[in-house]
Amino acid sequence: MKFKDYVSYMNAQHDEDPLYIFDQKFGEAAPSLLMDYTVPYLFQEDFFNILDRDSRPPFRWLIIGPERSGASWHVDPALTSAWNTLLSGRKRWALYPPGRVPLGVTVHVNDEDGDVNIDTPSSLQWWLDFYPLLADEDKPIELTQLPGETIFVPSGWWHCVLNLETTVAITQNFVNSKNFEFVCFDLAPGYCHKGVCRAGLLALDEGCLETIKKNACNEKDNLSYPDLTRKEKRVKVIKSRENQNNEGTAHGASKNHNFWELEFSYDINFLAMFLDREKDHYTYPWSSGNCIGPREMREWLFKLWIGKPGMRELIWKGACLALNADKWLECVSEICTFYHLPYPTDDEKLPAGTGSNPVSLLFL
Repeated sequence: MKFKDYVSYMNAQHDEDPLYIFDQKFGEAAPSLLMDYTVPYLFQEDFFNILDRDSRPPFRWLIIGPERSGASWHVDPALTSAWNTLLSGRKRWALYPPGRVPLGVTVHVNDEDGDVNIDTPSSLQWWLDFYPLLADEDKPIELTQLPGETIFVPSGWWHCVLNLETTVAITQNFVNSKNFEFVCFDLAPGYCHKGVCRAGLLALDEGCLETIKKNACNEKDNLSYPDLTRKEKRVKVIKSRENQNNEGTAHGASKNHNFWELEFSYDINFLAMFLDREKDHYTYPWSSGNCIGPREMREWLFKLWIGKPGMRELIWKGACLALNADKWLECVSEICTFYHLPYPTDDEKLPAGTGSNPVSLLFL
């Protein structure tokens, strides 16, 4: 569709859910637009910048939409953070912190690779049909964005946007030192932790809850989450309205109310308890929903390891979450001890690179 035809559509349409443009290649299609493009100074740290343009996942979009269009409830991919600058028009925003599944939204987690699918009404439908049902204490953070204003969406936050009139905006996702561990965590193989990140404990079935209960009970004094009674009420309302009882969905675990005593914490140490340490990306399926592949992931971490030596403690933590780097270092150390070989240097410590064997790097 040519842009002039889309403008004609915007002026003539009366759709309840109008077409909404997300152009991730505007910079390549019209490079002159980038002459007017500057990342706000608060968000210029971006670990994906170390990758070549062809290797990094999609990260910036030109967004154009008419009145009533919008983005339904979602959490940004790979738990990246985002900024959104509005150039014209007005946008209505609603946001919930991590773990607060909005009313009317269902989270499905694939028990093989952890891919997350979200069933959600359109943004207009949510504002009309679900928002009026919320008690005051359950309402999201709300705001109306005006031209020239920039919104920051932190890692893991649910958000929904409704265009109150025709809007043009720019948005960009990024990884920095604040959300790096969460991004590595979300990209790691396995399924339990992805449901926890996107939906709190609601996405876990009874078997998963019982498995991690013993490990989690020691953390209960350090966790925080809104009042349990409100949470149970919201889950029951969702289940009653939609008449669903699917195991492995956000509703399937709602009967395990006793587990809510553990609550939910968007803390990397708490979330890491849900990782299956036996599953690593060399032997376990890589989620099709991940924004980056396993080889690209190793390349990215290796480039960070070499290019940002001052941040190796943080990078190592992320590599342990995503690659089981600590396990592979232990294996390499045992091999070196048995064969009287020198231990890997600091540069060789990370099991990264584009090859398929994490140990072979030491012996090349």
